[in-house]
Amino acid sequence: MFNNNCCDGIYHSYDVHFTSACDNKCSFCIDKKYQGLNIKKPDAKAIAKTIIDNSEGFDDVLFLGGEPCLFLEELIECITLIKEQTNLKCYVTTSMPKTCYDKQELFFKLIDICDGINISAQHHNQDIADKIRATKSQYDRIEFYRSLPHKEKFRINLNINKPYLYKKEDLIECLRFFDNLGFPEIKLSEIQHGSECFVSFESIFEIKMKSPYSHGCQTWVDMKPWIPDFKGKLLLKRSCFLCEKTLKASFMDGVKALFRLISKPNVKYGVIYENGLLSKKGWI
Repeated sequence: MFNNNCCDGIYHSYDVHFTSACDNKCSFCIDKKYQGLNIKKPDAKAIAKTIIDNSEGFDDVLFLGGEPCLFLEELIECITLIKEQTNLKCYVTTSMPKTCYDKQELFFKLIDICDGINISAQHHNQDIADKIRATKSQYDRIEFYRSLPHKEKFRINLNINKPYLYKKEDLIECLRFFDNLGFPEIKLSEIQHGSECFVSFESIFEIKMKSPYSHGCQTWVDMKPWIPDFKGKLLLKRSCFLCEKTLKASFMDGVKALFRLISKPNVKYGVIYENGLLSKKGWI
């Protein structure tokens, strides 16, 4: 009953830090927390070889950065090699930089060969989204979102992000906007930054949910009570007391912690860097 979070080992996957280059400067980016290797151009063949040689027992690969779509040719080459020699599913998380717009033929090829693409959209109001990204957009992202083929392969990623996106009415408007664009799935994540920035989904919508640590930090939420015409699916990624210092452990969290003393999760996970380096201990 306690094996219900990614840290419990229910997902067996690699994160690929495809590049340290990025055209955005988001304050909550994982690259600000870890030192990494600071290599901009990825070695597609080395990355693919590491994944292929260490693919046993794994299910999927998530390409991150930096911004992986700054190097579309290398990304396509890498995923093609992996697909040719393994059964791994390949996903990409991207803010869709201008290279996706300028090289649409390549980007559409990426859509065809990968299993899914997560768009870090940040906000439906592009002026606010630009503030979150701390950079000015170089093209009309909304029109490009609207024109994308195979929307069934896409998921919109949004963050509960104080002071930009944390009020109930703003969240409802943002979720409805991307739902109406035809995206079948939206992932909403609570960002862990302490009391000044952290706002929980529970407090925003004035509901009580079970502890994310003991009952699962990723939860499918029925948005019909707040957005009656909501057509898609909402996946909520919540923070627990282990990653957000302002939260307290529940009684069931304590029970799970005791359970973990006698039952260690069988987690298959690793981070692969731009030069093919594999870190089995996670992000460095």
